[in-house]
Amino acid sequence: MVVVSAAFLWWWTHRANDQQLIDELVARVEHGIETKSPDEIMDCIAPDYHDAMGLSKQDVFRGTMRFVQSPDTVDLSISNASVEITPPVATGLFEVRVVITQNGRYVDSGPVQVTVQFQKERRRLSRVWLVKSISAPEIARQFEDYM
Repeated sequence: MVVVSAAFLWWWTHRANDQQLIDELVARVEHGIETKSPDEIMDCIAPDYHDAMGLSKQDVFRGTMRFVQSPDTVDLSISNASVEITPPVATGLFEVRVVITQNGRYVDSGPVQVTVQFQKERRRLSRVWLVKSISAPEIARQFEDYM
């Protein structure tokens, strides 16, 4: 019983709060895009993803695969994050800059505002935050070749 109590106490004091979990999720998405890791990217997307452009998780997967198979490189920077959390959902407003090198030329989105809807879901034995939708019309227009 002492071992169980000690394990619970350790878990309770070391568990991440929702803000930390969302920050980690955003960092994983950023890393997945920069390293062109489709598994890392798709692991962050909610099963029922749907955005204002009508894209589903399957559409995001197809765009991700086109992107990772291209010779293009990406530099993604995320700043000025503001997240409002009301579990089981959260809304984040981020300033994002995407620079893609395509065939020796640079495509720079410039700093744009991106709104991300998050949802908390059960995955295995714990709850995780996932990306439910992204609204970034300026970036979508500039990088529509991947969608």
